[in-house]
Amino acid sequence: MNAHVVPCTDLAEYRQRADAWTEGLPFPVLSGPSLDRYRSLFPEGELPRVETAPRAGTVISVGGDAGAAGRLLAAATGRTHRVVEPAGLARALAPLAGELVAVVGLAEDITASGDWPGAHGPVVGVVTARDLTALTCLVYRSLTAGAASEDRVFVATHPMLEDADLADTNEFEDILELGRRRPKLLVLKALGKECCAALPDGILCGRSDPIDAPPPPADPSYRHMPCMYGAGCHRADLDEDRRLPAAELHATVVFTHSCSSIAVGTNAYPHHVALGLGLLEGTAVAVVGALGVHIVQRGAQGDLEDALAEDLPLGRAVERLNERARPINGWLNRFGLLGDPGLVLGLPGGRAADAVAGAAEPADAAVRRDEEAVRDLAHLSNVVLPRLERLCWLEPGVDALAVEGFRIRVREAAEDLQAPDLASRVAGIETDLAAFQHATAAAIAHDIYVNGWNYGGPSLDGLREVSQRPMTCPNCARDRAALITMRHVVHAGLTVRTLQCRRCGDLWWTSEESDEPAFVLEGALDTDAVSGRVTGLSRTLRNDSEHVLRGGIGFAFAMRRFLGLPPEISAPISVLPGEKEEFTAEIDLVGHQPRPDVHTGVFIAIVNGAYIASSSMMRLAPAGSSEPVRPSETNFR
Repeated sequence: MNAHVVPCTDLAEYRQRADAWTEGLPFPVLSGPSLDRYRSLFPEGELPRVETAPRAGTVISVGGDAGAAGRLLAAATGRTHRVVEPAGLARALAPLAGELVAVVGLAEDITASGDWPGAHGPVVGVVTARDLTALTCLVYRSLTAGAASEDRVFVATHPMLEDADLADTNEFEDILELGRRRPKLLVLKALGKECCAALPDGILCGRSDPIDAPPPPADPSYRHMPCMYGAGCHRADLDEDRRLPAAELHATVVFTHSCSSIAVGTNAYPHHVALGLGLLEGTAVAVVGALGVHIVQRGAQGDLEDALAEDLPLGRAVERLNERARPINGWLNRFGLLGDPGLVLGLPGGRAADAVAGAAEPADAAVRRDEEAVRDLAHLSNVVLPRLERLCWLEPGVDALAVEGFRIRVREAAEDLQAPDLASRVAGIETDLAAFQHATAAAIAHDIYVNGWNYGGPSLDGLREVSQRPMTCPNCARDRAALITMRHVVHAGLTVRTLQCRRCGDLWWTSEESDEPAFVLEGALDTDAVSGRVTGLSRTLRNDSEHVLRGGIGFAFAMRRFLGLPPEISAPISVLPGEKEEFTAEIDLVGHQPRPDVHTGVFIAIVNGAYIASSSMMRLAPAGSSEPVRPSETNFR
């Protein structure tokens, strides 16, 4: 008899020994193929002693047959234990929300409970198998998880998936090698479903018996694969040596990204073909996998590695995966755990190990950075670019092809929201887009200087007034202004607002869509100047939005190129949320000698896709006149 393990040949003996077990006694396990596979990892023949360090949480056994195995797991790890029938599992789990709960039971009893146990609130790990011999061995392996395991990660990825070039292999032949080695973490990014995970040249199969063996009877309501009818593997393109039963893989923990690799309690196929259960009949102590239809999330592997390196229990590690996946793919990125959620596996390294000591970025900081990049990309796609696309209707000089180019870049960036360079790519788009808007503002200002100002250009004929609201004019302080809203009859999304005064005329125009513009140009409408001096005309760009304003601002005298006034001026501009930025156009009335007059000018800004315009009246007096009157302190927008 092994010094640390006592193989039992029947259930009665196992139950008797399980009830009597205490630390120091040989650990009882039912003999069977699972124990034989585990024994093969120890060529000297001595199976390892169970580890009895305390683990967090509770153990709940489902069904009488699993009670002895659950009691052993709880006794060895210092946890409370109770036994419930399948119909009572949901009620037992409901008060334990947020706690670590190891649910121990045969797969058929878990399915009889009606759902995946993790749906009921606790942080669940399901310690399960297709039969009792495999279940008792899984409990034993989970108590000897540190034995015969290489401290390394092995990644096998289907070549059509993201990061395939970074994997250890894209070929089935290399997975066969795992029959002779046992990495601590095996990552399988493959195409598949409940019964399999597939690469182009081979398939990992959930069945542990020969493909032509008669399967056990199954409920006809399940989906049945061809092998269940004796018709061979559904991958008819592969020879039998290209099919590897999952139980023949060696790994301590398997992280699967194929669809529905965790389907206990929600299985649409018979348990006889389940991939996750097949893996648990091998040497794995746990399987972390996808619940239902799955979109591979690039960062998930690193999140799991980091959690293991931080010595988080498996249940908390999977909880972190779900918390970080939920904002991105939600329902299509849910992970479950087959195995003990209280097990602390440990894994040297993690992503932080590759960084310079003392300079590693916390994992949650990387997540926040990625989430911020996704939000910024969404703002570009849903707000800024639509505004620029509408601006092409208002200003025929805007380069519509360039705008479409930005749309393509945003779309390409959004194709891989888990790319490690996503933040830098988004920042690059924002920088280039700001430069484009500055160039657009400069071009509009030049056109105003040469040809005059006509806000709306060819779209003016298509704009129809849809509302008119009385306002007090901020320039003359009289109740003789109106806020006019116009909408285009063809482009329903094209809205223009302008503030007009019966005395002062144009005050401002904006293509921003909100009733109360979130960013505005403020400054005095009338400014006095004297020939032979340099005069500053100013506007302040105020940002009341939640996003950084980026773009360009400029000033030009309207159609004054031939009247001797200085040319247009423009500059890039950036304003933080809740902040203001002043722009001053220095008007050289020394080198330029326009005649005294009231010279109409326009400040224009193209920021975050919106086109804002603010009128200016420079009342120019001849040289030798008295000092000009100070401009009114009244601002307008």
